[in-house]
Amino acid sequence: MSKDKTKTWTCPKCGRIFQKKNQPHSCRNIPLSDHFKNKDLAKKIYKKLYEETKKKVGPCKEISLPCCIHWFGTYDFIALLPKKDRLEVRLALDVKLKKKRIFATVPLSKTLSKNCLNLYSENEIDDELLDWIKKSYEFKS
Repeated sequence: MSKDKTKTWTCPKCGRIFQKKNQPHSCRNIPLSDHFKNKDLAKKIYKKLYEETKKKVGPCKEISLPCCIHWFGTYDFIALLPKKDRLEVRLALDVKLKKKRIFATVPLSKTLSKNCLNLYSENEIDDELLDWIKKSYEFKS
């Protein structure tokens, strides 16, 4: 992925930044709190993960879409889906992670894969996970 920010496109309607001009997307945002209705555990995990990511990875902005929550550095680098009993995390990386806690790896292109894992407690937020998040953050920057 290009690190040249001049090759990006900003949607004039919602302000999101993409790599391709007129990239299909939803401009619709919803309140962040809507994702956490009756999902107290996911909210607790989310808050800790967000604080740890800002502290150990870098600044990021929350984008609350109808489908999920995206964190945005230079580009979207992580998607989070709050569930009643967990927080689902989806990271785009240039590797297919082969770890026990990765429940799915989906090819997005020849060089990019979406790696998916679930967090069931704050204790699962560890250096390994933060390293993966940092790689996604830097890869997409």
